[in-house]
Amino acid sequence: MMKRVVFLMLVMFLFTQCTKEEKKTPVVKREVNELPYLTFNNLDGTPTTTRDLPGGSIIILFNTDCDHCQREAKAIQEKLTSFKESTLLFIAADPVELIQKFANDYGLANQPNVRFGKAESEDVYMNFGSIPTPAIYVYSKEKRFVKSFLGETPVDQIILSL
Repeated sequence: MMKRVVFLMLVMFLFTQCTKEEKKTPVVKREVNELPYLTFNNLDGTPTTTRDLPGGSIIILFNTDCDHCQREAKAIQEKLTSFKESTLLFIAADPVELIQKFANDYGLANQPNVRFGKAESEDVYMNFGSIPTPAIYVYSKEKRFVKSFLGETPVDQIILSL
């Protein structure tokens, strides 16, 4: 009987020594960033991407000569205080001079939370597909997609999505 107990203990000891210790891989928390990867130039010519925007961003794709875009810009400017927690990024494929004029004409130039940029039409198409203008994309503070608005949209609807 004693031999069996010693044998059983020896087997148990060998079993515990032979099992492989599980390697624990650390869980890496990935930061969510659902912003599209659209490259554009700021009006001063510096290149950047929409992925570099802070959380709580609104991307507005527009054309400077589009009357719907002009009305949208005017309506946004009138309720700009409602967007104080968001970064508004207006992107067009027009020449920089026309984009700058648009920003000035609609009272959006030099606003702390409003930026303007120039992107190539092909890059916009590759990221967003064929869209009407204005096209507005809202992203949360966590850089998650919230909602899109295609075409001229009442500003109060955009504000409700923030």
